[in-house]
Amino acid sequence: MDSETRTRDEWLALRCQTNEDGAYDALVSTLEMPLLYYAFKLTGNRDRALDVLQEAWIRAFRGMRKLKDPGSLRPWLYSIVHGVAIDDLRRGNRREAVESPELETDDIAEPASFDADDARAIHDALDKLEPSHREVLTLFFLEGFTVSETAGIVGCAEGTVKSRLHYAKKALRKIMDGENNA
Repeated sequence: MDSETRTRDEWLALRCQTNEDGAYDALVSTLEMPLLYYAFKLTGNRDRALDVLQEAWIRAFRGMRKLKDPGSLRPWLYSIVHGVAIDDLRRGNRREAVESPELETDDIAEPASFDADDARAIHDALDKLEPSHREVLTLFFLEGFTVSETAGIVGCAEGTVKSRLHYAKKALRKIMDGENNA
Protein backbone atom coordinates (compact mmCIF):
# COMPACT_ATOMS: atom_id res chain seq x y z
CA MET A 1 0.00 0.00 0.00
CA ASP A 2 1.47 3.36 -0.99
CA SER A 3 2.04 6.20 1.47
CA GLU A 4 -0.67 8.40 -0.04
CA THR A 5 -3.31 5.69 0.46
CA ARG A 6 -2.04 5.04 3.98
CA THR A 7 -2.26 8.75 4.82
CA ARG A 8 -5.81 9.00 3.44
CA ASP A 9 -6.82 5.90 5.38
CA GLU A 10 -5.25 7.27 8.55
CA TRP A 11 -7.15 10.54 8.21
CA LEU A 12 -10.39 8.65 7.56
CA ALA A 13 -9.83 6.40 10.59
CA LEU A 14 -9.14 9.38 12.83
CA ARG A 15 -12.33 11.06 11.59
CA CYS A 16 -14.29 7.89 12.39
CA GLN A 17 -12.68 7.53 15.81
CA THR A 18 -13.78 11.06 16.72
CA ASN A 19 -17.29 10.46 15.34
CA GLU A 20 -17.00 13.28 12.85
CA ASP A 21 -20.18 13.80 10.83
CA GLY A 22 -20.06 11.88 7.57
CA ALA A 23 -16.87 10.01 8.43
CA TYR A 24 -18.44 6.55 8.42
CA ASP A 25 -20.28 7.32 5.19
CA ALA A 26 -16.97 8.35 3.63
CA LEU A 27 -15.34 5.16 4.91
CA VAL A 28 -18.05 2.97 3.40
CA SER A 29 -18.09 4.82 0.07
CA THR A 30 -14.29 4.57 -0.17
CA LEU A 31 -13.87 0.90 0.70
CA GLU A 32 -17.19 -0.82 0.04
CA MET A 33 -16.43 -2.07 -3.49
CA PRO A 34 -12.89 -3.36 -2.81
CA LEU A 35 -14.08 -5.10 0.36
CA LEU A 36 -17.11 -6.54 -1.43
CA TYR A 37 -14.86 -7.86 -4.19
CA TYR A 38 -12.59 -9.47 -1.59
CA ALA A 39 -15.58 -11.01 0.24
CA PHE A 40 -16.91 -12.27 -3.09
CA LYS A 41 -13.58 -13.92 -3.93
CA LEU A 42 -13.67 -15.66 -0.54
CA THR A 43 -17.32 -16.78 -0.60
CA GLY A 44 -18.05 -17.20 -4.31
CA ASN A 45 -21.55 -15.80 -3.93
CA ARG A 46 -22.74 -12.20 -4.09
CA ASP A 47 -25.46 -12.56 -1.44
CA ARG A 48 -23.09 -14.25 1.00
CA ALA A 49 -20.42 -11.66 0.21
CA LEU A 50 -22.91 -8.90 1.04
CA ASP A 51 -23.80 -10.65 4.32
CA VAL A 52 -20.11 -11.04 5.17
CA LEU A 53 -19.45 -7.40 4.39
CA GLN A 54 -22.43 -6.23 6.44
CA GLU A 55 -21.22 -8.18 9.48
CA ALA A 56 -17.68 -6.89 8.90
CA TRP A 57 -18.92 -3.28 8.86
CA ILE A 58 -20.77 -3.86 12.13
CA ARG A 59 -17.63 -5.28 13.75
CA ALA A 60 -15.49 -2.48 12.33
CA PHE A 61 -17.80 0.28 13.53
CA ARG A 62 -17.98 -1.26 16.99
CA GLY A 63 -14.21 -1.68 17.18
CA MET A 64 -13.07 1.54 15.48
CA ARG A 65 -12.00 3.23 18.71
CA LYS A 66 -9.81 0.21 19.51
CA LEU A 67 -7.82 0.61 16.28
CA LYS A 68 -4.40 1.58 17.65
CA ASP A 69 -2.72 2.47 14.36
CA PRO A 70 -5.12 4.50 12.20
CA GLY A 71 -2.69 4.10 9.29
CA SER A 72 -3.44 0.39 9.24
CA LEU A 73 -7.17 0.94 8.68
CA ARG A 74 -7.30 -0.86 5.33
CA PRO A 75 -5.44 -4.04 6.41
CA TRP A 76 -7.50 -4.03 9.62
CA LEU A 77 -10.77 -3.92 7.64
CA TYR A 78 -9.59 -6.65 5.28
CA SER A 79 -8.67 -8.85 8.25
CA ILE A 80 -12.17 -8.35 9.66
CA VAL A 81 -13.72 -9.37 6.31
CA HIS A 82 -11.35 -12.37 6.22
CA GLY A 83 -12.41 -13.44 9.73
CA VAL A 84 -16.12 -13.05 9.03
CA ALA A 85 -15.80 -15.00 5.76
CA ILE A 86 -13.89 -17.80 7.49
CA ASP A 87 -16.57 -17.94 10.20
CA ASP A 88 -19.19 -18.12 7.44
CA LEU A 89 -17.35 -21.00 5.76
CA ARG A 90 -16.96 -22.85 9.06
CA ARG A 91 -20.70 -22.63 9.66
CA GLY A 92 -21.10 -24.78 6.59
CA ASN A 93 -21.62 -22.16 3.93
CA ARG A 94 -19.05 -23.57 1.55
CA ARG A 95 -17.70 -21.47 -1.28
CA GLU A 96 -19.74 -21.90 -4.43
CA ALA A 97 -18.40 -22.14 -7.94
CA VAL A 98 -18.14 -18.63 -9.28
CA GLU A 99 -20.18 -18.64 -12.44
CA SER A 100 -22.74 -16.25 -11.06
CA PRO A 101 -23.16 -13.01 -12.99
CA GLU A 102 -24.44 -11.42 -9.79
CA LEU A 103 -21.23 -9.48 -9.12
CA GLU A 104 -19.77 -8.22 -12.32
CA THR A 105 -16.02 -7.85 -12.04
CA ASP A 106 -16.16 -5.48 -15.03
CA ASP A 107 -17.34 -2.79 -12.61
CA ILE A 108 -14.16 -3.07 -10.58
CA ALA A 109 -11.31 -0.83 -11.59
CA GLU A 110 -8.53 -2.62 -13.41
CA PRO A 111 -4.98 -1.52 -14.07
CA ALA A 112 -4.87 0.55 -17.25
CA SER A 113 -2.69 -2.03 -19.03
CA PHE A 114 -5.50 -4.62 -19.16
CA ASP A 115 -8.35 -4.55 -21.61
CA ALA A 116 -11.76 -5.90 -20.58
CA ASP A 117 -11.13 -9.36 -22.07
CA ASP A 118 -7.78 -9.70 -20.30
CA ALA A 119 -9.33 -8.59 -17.01
CA ARG A 120 -12.17 -11.10 -17.37
CA ALA A 121 -9.70 -13.90 -18.20
CA ILE A 122 -7.61 -13.05 -15.13
CA HIS A 123 -10.65 -12.98 -12.83
CA ASP A 124 -11.92 -16.26 -14.28
CA ALA A 125 -8.49 -17.85 -13.80
CA LEU A 126 -8.33 -16.57 -10.21
CA ASP A 127 -11.63 -18.30 -9.51
CA LYS A 128 -10.06 -21.63 -10.51
CA LEU A 129 -7.27 -21.36 -7.93
CA GLU A 130 -7.47 -22.92 -4.51
CA PRO A 131 -8.78 -20.42 -1.91
CA SER A 132 -5.49 -19.70 -0.13
CA HIS A 133 -3.77 -18.93 -3.44
CA ARG A 134 -6.65 -16.84 -4.75
CA GLU A 135 -6.70 -14.85 -1.51
CA VAL A 136 -3.01 -13.91 -1.44
CA LEU A 137 -2.97 -13.00 -5.14
CA THR A 138 -6.04 -10.81 -4.69
CA LEU A 139 -4.61 -9.04 -1.66
CA PHE A 140 -1.06 -8.64 -2.97
CA PHE A 141 -1.57 -7.86 -6.65
CA LEU A 142 -5.11 -6.55 -6.99
CA GLU A 143 -5.43 -4.72 -3.68
CA GLY A 144 -1.78 -3.66 -3.44
CA PHE A 145 -0.99 -4.88 0.07
CA THR A 146 2.59 -5.68 1.05
CA VAL A 147 3.64 -9.21 2.01
CA SER A 148 3.62 -8.12 5.65
CA GLU A 149 0.13 -6.61 5.40
CA THR A 150 -1.16 -9.67 3.54
CA ALA A 151 0.25 -11.93 6.26
CA GLY A 152 -1.50 -9.84 8.90
CA ILE A 153 -4.81 -10.00 7.06
CA VAL A 154 -4.82 -13.76 6.50
CA GLY A 155 -3.19 -14.56 9.83
CA CYS A 156 -0.06 -16.39 8.74
CA ALA A 157 3.69 -15.84 8.55
CA GLU A 158 5.27 -13.68 5.84
CA GLY A 159 7.18 -16.71 4.58
CA THR A 160 3.90 -18.54 4.11
CA VAL A 161 2.52 -15.62 2.08
CA LYS A 162 5.66 -15.61 -0.09
CA SER A 163 5.34 -19.35 -0.65
CA ARG A 164 1.64 -19.07 -1.48
CA LEU A 165 2.37 -16.22 -3.89
CA HIS A 166 5.03 -18.29 -5.63
CA TYR A 167 2.80 -21.34 -6.06
CA ALA A 168 -0.26 -19.22 -6.87
CA LYS A 169 1.55 -17.39 -9.68
CA LYS A 170 2.75 -20.73 -11.01
CA ALA A 171 -0.78 -22.18 -10.93
CA LEU A 172 -2.27 -19.02 -12.45
CA ARG A 173 0.28 -19.07 -15.25
CA LYS A 174 -0.57 -22.71 -15.96
CA ILE A 175 -4.30 -21.92 -16.07
CA MET A 176 -3.75 -18.88 -18.30
CA ASP A 177 -1.43 -20.79 -20.64
CA GLY A 178 -3.97 -23.61 -20.89
CA GLU A 179 -6.72 -21.16 -21.84
CA ASN A 180 -4.54 -19.42 -24.41
CA ASN A 181 -3.72 -22.74 -26.07
CA ALA A 182 -7.34 -23.89 -26.15
